[in-house]
Amino acid sequence: MRSLLLILTLSLSVALYGQNEDFASDRPGLSDAPDLIRKNSWQIATGFDISKYNHYGLYQLSTSTLKYGISDRFEARMDFGLQYDEVLHLFGTNSPAFGLKALVLNQIKYYPKTAFILEYYPPPFASTQQPSGLGTEICFSHELNNGNSIYYNMGVNWQDLKLKPVINYLVGYSFEFNDVWSSFIELYLYKKPGVVLNYVSDIGFTYQLNKKLQMDLSGGIDLVKPKGNFYYEGGLSYNF
Repeated sequence: MRSLLLILTLSLSVALYGQNEDFASDRPGLSDAPDLIRKNSWQIATGFDISKYNHYGLYQLSTSTLKYGISDRFEARMDFGLQYDEVLHLFGTNSPAFGLKALVLNQIKYYPKTAFILEYYPPPFASTQQPSGLGTEICFSHELNNGNSIYYNMGVNWQDLKLKPVINYLVGYSFEFNDVWSSFIELYLYKKPGVVLNYVSDIGFTYQLNKKLQMDLSGGIDLVKPKGNFYYEGGLSYNF
C-alpha cells in the first residue's frame, strides 16, 4: 500500500509540475507549429527521423534544433544532425541550417494563429554532392474550446536553388488527454519535381516528463506506395 501511494504521489507531482510549461516545440510529426518559445529562453529538441519525408529527402539519423526566443514575435533557430544518402551510400552531417520564425497573427476568433518560417540549408555533404537549399513554411493552428487544436502547414523547399522546389501541405489534429499526455494524427502531401503527389499519414504522442522536459514518439506510412515506405521518429525537447 505504501508503494502504491508513493507511485500515485510521484505521478501527481509530475502532472502538477508539468502543466504550466509551454514547450512550443516543432517535434514530433511532419508539421511545424506556429507557437514560439518564450522571450530570452532557449530550447533544444533532439531525436531521430528514419524517413525521407523531410526537407532534405535524406535519412536523418540524428536531428537537433536549437532555438532562442528573440522577442514575443521572433524566434531564431539552428538545425544540425547526421544524415545518410542511400543512393550514394554516404554518411554526412547537415551543416548548421539557420532560420527564423515570425509570429504573424495570434488566434482571433475564427482567424487562426499564424507564423512564417524561413530557413537556409547549407550543403550537408560536399558541395559537389549536395547543393545548398532554402525552405519556407507558413503555419496555422486553431485551438478549440476543449484544449485540442486543428493545425495546417503549407511549404516550399528548394533542395537545390537552381531546380524546382518540393511543395508540401499538411493538416493535423491534436488531442490532449490531460496535462502531460497528448496525441496527434496528420495527413501530409508533398510533390517533388518529376514525382507524382504523395500522401503520408502519421500518428504520435508526447509526454511531459517534468516542467522542462518532454518526450515524443511517432510513426507514419506512405499511402501511395506503402510497401517499405514508412517512417518513425522519437526524441526529446528541453526548455532552459
